[in-house]
Amino acid sequence: MATTNTPATLASRLKEVYPDGPTVLVPAVNELHGKRLKFRKDIMLGEQARFDIQLSGEQGFTVGQGEVTLNGASAQDSQKCIVDAFSVILQSNVSYDAITRAKSSKAAFATFNDSRYIPSAESYRTRCELLSMGYGRQGLGVVSANASGVLTLTAGSWCSAMWMTLKGAKLEAFTALTGGSQHNGDLVVTGVSIANKTVTVSGTSGSVVANDILFLKGHRGNCPYGIMDIATNTGTLYNIDASVYELWAATHYDVGTSALTLGKISIASASAADKGCAEKLTCFVPNKAFQAMVNDQAALREYGANYSGKKAETGFESIVFHGATGLIEIVPYMFSKEGQFVMFPERFCSLIGSEEMANQVGQGGDIYFDLESTGAKQLRWFSDWTVFCEKPGFIVWGDRSDGLALHT
Repeated sequence: MATTNTPATLASRLKEVYPDGPTVLVPAVNELHGKRLKFRKDIMLGEQARFDIQLSGEQGFTVGQGEVTLNGASAQDSQKCIVDAFSVILQSNVSYDAITRAKSSKAAFATFNDSRYIPSAESYRTRCELLSMGYGRQGLGVVSANASGVLTLTAGSWCSAMWMTLKGAKLEAFTALTGGSQHNGDLVVTGVSIANKTVTVSGTSGSVVANDILFLKGHRGNCPYGIMDIATNTGTLYNIDASVYELWAATHYDVGTSALTLGKISIASASAADKGCAEKLTCFVPNKAFQAMVNDQAALREYGANYSGKKAETGFESIVFHGATGLIEIVPYMFSKEGQFVMFPERFCSLIGSEEMANQVGQGGDIYFDLESTGAKQLRWFSDWTVFCEKPGFIVWGDRSDGLALHT
């Protein structure tokens, strides 16, 4: 028999106490979806949204003196832009006993109806953020090597924070963004190494080779269009062909074989100015590239630093400067791939669809559905949207010609 009372001997008298909630380690980002890209409630889709886009001006001019011969009319060119949305659905299953135990009299950190118990809303928002950026149709990364299911990704296509959110996700490997062929079937993410830029997958993966592109299962060609889809489009998007109408095409900027700098971003913005942009541009850059630019700025001048005899503080949440288009705000974006940046006119970019994000309500107003053949309930989140830019010619995106990260 014990001689001293300890927590172990008094276990039956002690009450389990939980903190306010779990410590969430999964990165969550809502910088783009719903914040910089607002849902257009004034355009709620029935079938499709249609915009009239003017792509050229009148050209029937004649000049001269006296009784000149007219050159004839040359009409402006307008095209009908057709925007359609795409559904995003999340299913979350919870067993009956997990539900009933959450009703216990113990000081549990959350009940079943609390979003902290089943973090489906946070997971849903994060996936919508990835899709808003365009990583559903553009792919998550490019494979450079496969060592028995340990997939090394190219430096330029790597994004640490993004892969941290995808453990357990199902992937597919294709040889191209569209068309091409699939190598093997479902691949499940079982591990991620930031240091080595590798993703470990389970499932048969022997056919996955260098230059294959990794996609979330079922997302390739089926999910909403994102900013990078619009930025990289060279064909028909929303019923208008960018190869015919230059103002419907974004501009690509070659960063070269050295790091991204403020000077290069300024020069890149001039490409938007050449297409008539006189708007504030928001420029998303990878975290490390942003930090390198912050260090350069801090070396020149400590903007906004507050002097204190006890504490010195300097640094930037974003960098704002004037370029050829006007103000340019450079923002460190957690979900930027290390080898890409993109700048876009927020005022002309939005989310268009029928539903931004909602619980699907069942019969009787219950948001949890009883599953037919198992002892569990299911919660579903639903949205129906796509990213739309009225003036894609104002978008500029860039990468390095050698495929490396922008900060090196």
